[in-house]
Amino acid sequence: MVTLRNLSLEIERELDFVGIDEAKLDARLLISHVLNLDQINYAIDKNKLISEEDYTVVRQLVSQRLLRVPMSQIFGEKEFWGRLFKVTPNTLTPRPDSETLIQVALSTGFDKQIGLNILDLGTGTGCLMLTLLCELVNASGLGTDISKEALKVAKDNALCLKLTERASFILSDWTENLHKNKKYDLIISNPPYIGLKEKDDLAAEVRDHEPKTSLFSGPEGLDDYEKIASQIEAFMAQDAKIILEIGYRQARDVEKIFLRHGFSNIVIHQDLAGRDRCLLIKK
Repeated sequence: MVTLRNLSLEIERELDFVGIDEAKLDARLLISHVLNLDQINYAIDKNKLISEEDYTVVRQLVSQRLLRVPMSQIFGEKEFWGRLFKVTPNTLTPRPDSETLIQVALSTGFDKQIGLNILDLGTGTGCLMLTLLCELVNASGLGTDISKEALKVAKDNALCLKLTERASFILSDWTENLHKNKKYDLIISNPPYIGLKEKDDLAAEVRDHEPKTSLFSGPEGLDDYEKIASQIEAFMAQDAKIILEIGYRQARDVEKIFLRHGFSNIVIHQDLAGRDRCLLIKK
């Protein structure tokens, strides 16, 4: 049997060889996941012997990571705003950058006691809308997505978070299947915003394993902002707000799109790294 120390070194070397930047961290997470070790026990129990059964399971996970399968897909979940969300190859992995949208939404002055109507366009895992429903206990939300598989994941996450009474989901290409008379107080979205010309520059984990319909939006990454800007006003309640995630170099281009469609109250917000990350748009 191999020791924890030797297994760790073995996996670190293999992951590093294929160019994985955080090989040491990923090795720890993969091993700890199978052996149910916390960070302290992983660090101090290096002479622990690994059973053949556990070794086999660890190696199965490592084989996926060597193919650059994202850790979130290997584990089937990802933390977002302090909660775990189910993740599959049919959904984007929730990212810390997207927590900026939650922070902006919760700081925009909504009365938490009022029953807000939230619309999440391109919901994916549902992490944006479901997080807001957890934080705004009287709100209700509708998530749309063009992918049936993604909607199933979002519904599973709503069930796990006990939000099925306040969260609903429909198959829709942006606003196509929305009820024409329904208005929303908050519209939130992380649409596809990567330009097709940037495809070769993406990490293999993203390029090869995340859904392309959730990543790419025309040559410059702006096509879906144009669609949203042209459709969304009809579904905005009085004093409604839109919060859109953007690529960190896209703020001015997306702002111009919405200005062209008659929106004039637009504020750019940065993420924790100081990069432009989302737009807050009001009527």
